[in-house]
Amino acid sequence: MGEDNASPNLYKTSMEKYVHIELHGDNNHDHISGFNVKIIEGLGTDVPDFVNSKGYVPKQGDMIYLLPGVNIPRVKLKDLALNLGIRVVRDPEKANIIFSGKSSMGKMTGSNWYYIADAEVILNNVKEICKDEYYIEKLVTALDASGATKICSDWSDMRNCLAKDHGHFNSGYIYAVDEDHADVYNAIQGKPIYNETELITNINGDDSTIIDEEVFQQLKNMFESSDSDNHVLAMEIMANSHYEKSVLYLQMLLSNYCYQISNSHTKSHVNFKSMLSYFNWLPRDIGNRSAETIVRIIDDKGLLTVDMIKRLYKEYTHSIHGNINYDDVFEVKEITIKQEYLDKLNLSSLNLINPEPEENLEVTSQLQEIMHMIDEIIPDELIEAVLTDIKTNDFEIELTATEESNPVSESELNKTEEESNNNQIEETNGGNDLDWF
Repeated sequence: MGEDNASPNLYKTSMEKYVHIELHGDNNHDHISGFNVKIIEGLGTDVPDFVNSKGYVPKQGDMIYLLPGVNIPRVKLKDLALNLGIRVVRDPEKANIIFSGKSSMGKMTGSNWYYIADAEVILNNVKEICKDEYYIEKLVTALDASGATKICSDWSDMRNCLAKDHGHFNSGYIYAVDEDHADVYNAIQGKPIYNETELITNINGDDSTIIDEEVFQQLKNMFESSDSDNHVLAMEIMANSHYEKSVLYLQMLLSNYCYQISNSHTKSHVNFKSMLSYFNWLPRDIGNRSAETIVRIIDDKGLLTVDMIKRLYKEYTHSIHGNINYDDVFEVKEITIKQEYLDKLNLSSLNLINPEPEENLEVTSQLQEIMHMIDEIIPDELIEAVLTDIKTNDFEIELTATEESNPVSESELNKTEEESNNNQIEETNGGNDLDWF
């Protein structure tokens, strides 16, 4: 069941305490007449959500609690619970696994923008320009009681007075848990909290629709239809698809048809919002995205393949070319000129981004010129004669090789020569009265 052996402190989402100062109206950069002090507790801007764990694997007996803002259809959760032997509970105290959505932080907390500085710097400054010991003691007491190391205030008080010429200050949201959700927040402390996308991955099983090239083309036709009912049906197919196996085409559809999707009421349906949550999106995040951005989204999920890169290039060729100077994924390795101009310049190739050394180009050009001159100077008859001579030489070489492979003794050679001479004499004597010398 979950991560039972893990230390509760491992999953603690710690609140930080701040001392908030609100100056009275008659203060200026070199005089503080008085101020109000209060201690506030909240999560800083460096805590974007409640998530503290990754890699959820469903286990039989898991008790799951869904924080406000999680977008998972209850019907699908029921099927998942039956298939995997897990339970979804309404009491966070009974749960051993917590799931948080992108909007959970916003639903459970209230946020205020503050300007924040080091407490010691501000305290020293206040001691210099505030002459009333009552307020100085009030501030010291608040710092000691809270253990706060930071003081926060609004822009005017911080810039013009509290931190005037006395150090650097930052700004950001401080998220304070609403009273209505304080019990839930306290109950989930020390428990593993996962992003809802890790549960959504298990929602649509292997029998779900896989959006491949064929289904993608069908959905494109539906979105390009003027009938809004087709748009709704296409979005329902997307919402009920196998997200991991359809991730490329889901991203292309969400980008290419963001206008139709954004103008459909179905974008707020729990099923479609669940699909958006797989990408950690809300309906407001739907919009046109570049191929580069889609690559990063898929890569973050560990699903990127070479075929996906090729398909994205095919789909977004023109936009990739148009933004190539600002693209961190795609790059141009070679720019050349058309064959017509390569021929005119007597070049076999030309890479303008990574050019060859000039001497290599000259050698290539000279070689092509020599070959052209050879074609013009040497007639076809001469080439044929040369080839014939080569064939004759080959024959003589072959005959010599045959003789060497079958050697004849010297006595046999002499006997052969005598027989040959006798034959010549006989033929001569029986001839046509020709004199032979």
